Amino acid sequence: MAPVVTTEPPPAQQAVAMPRRHPLRSIRARLLGRMLLLVGLTLASLTGAESFLLTARLNERVDRELAHDLEAFRSFATDTAGGSGPPPGGVRALFVAYLEGYIPEHGQTLITLVDGDPYRRSAEQPPTRLDTDRALMGRAAAVRSPSYGDAKSPAGSVRFVAVPVTVAGDSARGVLVIANFTQQERDHINGSIRTQIYLGLGALLLSACVGWIFASRIVAPLRVLRDTARSIHESDITRRIPVQDRDEIGQLAGTFNDMLDRLDDAFTTKRQFMNDVGHELRTPITIALSQLETIPDDPAARDRTVAVITDELHRMHRMAEELLMLAKARRPDALRPEDLSLSELIEEVYVKAAALAERRWLLDFVENPHRDTLHADRQLLTQAMIQLAQNAAQHTEEHGRIRIGGRAGADMVELWVEDTGPGIRLADQQRIFERFTRAEEHRGRTGAGLGLAIVKAIAEAHHGEIQVDSSPGRGATFTLRIPRITHALNGGPRKP
Repeated sequence: MAPVVTTEPPPAQQAVAMPRRHPLRSIRARLLGRMLLLVGLTLASLTGAESFLLTARLNERVDRELAHDLEAFRSFATDTAGGSGPPPGGVRALFVAYLEGYIPEHGQTLITLVDGDPYRRSAEQPPTRLDTDRALMGRAAAVRSPSYGDAKSPAGSVRFVAVPVTVAGDSARGVLVIANFTQQERDHINGSIRTQIYLGLGALLLSACVGWIFASRIVAPLRVLRDTARSIHESDITRRIPVQDRDEIGQLAGTFNDMLDRLDDAFTTKRQFMNDVGHELRTPITIALSQLETIPDDPAARDRTVAVITDELHRMHRMAEELLMLAKARRPDALRPEDLSLSELIEEVYVKAAALAERRWLLDFVENPHRDTLHADRQLLTQAMIQLAQNAAQHTEEHGRIRIGGRAGADMVELWVEDTGPGIRLADQQRIFERFTRAEEHRGRTGAGLGLAIVKAIAEAHHGEIQVDSSPGRGATFTLRIPRITHALNGGPRKP
């Protein structure tokens, strides 16, 4: 039997399991949860504070009533029967006389104790009898001064004051207990608190509904950001996020759009580079291959074939360098700005350009020590000026005049190359800065047509521009205008 071979799909074909997001971990749910927690804590704090204040006010009111009743008893004890003093019989007689003439308020009862035992109570039937509560009576019998307190009874909460009473000439020790049943008022307070709790829960539910809507509106740009990021791939990077507000989320969307712009530029540069390589190198490669396939035996013909192949290889090498230079100039991180001397830069370009061809090279520069410094990329600017000088030399007759100059303004720097060549038609003055484009008249066909495109890319990398002033028969002046201070991608400029 043949062995069974089990194969697994290659890693590229295996499905990638995306982590499942728990609904409670979404930003919207967490934002709503924190908001509801804050609202709930606020309502709970307000409810607790209101309950505390209402209870404190109730106790304060009851204490005032108890204090008023206590003061009435003291007045009765010191001035009974028109000021004749306490009645005969001592403490017991005083309690009996006071209870006979006292009418308790609703929810109030009076209890007297003599030598620790209950003696008499007020005649009205209280909600429940407190004189049978041994614990409460024990607390009252032990007081040595007026004492306020709370107690629980079958009828609910009780607020009382216990006052020791002694009468001269009587050894018995009495205690008067004035008690108010406060459960009804406390029930009203509890009812109000419950009502407020129900209203708070309703408000919390309403806040949850409204908060869910608001949270959805707040995180809507984030969902658009997520969907946009998921839909982006190299072949389609044109989608952008609409920025409606200027808050943090709007700023995030703007930053994301800026990132997409940079990615779009990078992908465009990559595609252009690949297209350019395929377009421009196909012809010399085809020529070189055809020559290699038909190398003749004759030494002279073979030398001519080798010369053609060598020339095509040199042309491919030059094209590749120009394409790489163009791609580099278009990269966001191409700049390496530094402090430069404008006069030294112009002189350096002049010396290098004079070796390109036999022309009348002139230096057109007036030195200004106060504006001689700029912040830019020396290598790229030199490359652009040499490219302009080489372009001028190619289109200027032998011993023709070419001026290289520059000047610095308050904010901008201008570098130019002026020639006495045949000039450029107005219709061609914008086309010549495109890749693989040359002027149709009065301009040669030397090179791949990338030189001025490289100059334009270098100017744009410095946040500047390249301009041409020309007309047929009077030459051309190419002017490179850039800011005196150029920002680098990885840091700010240093002011000169």
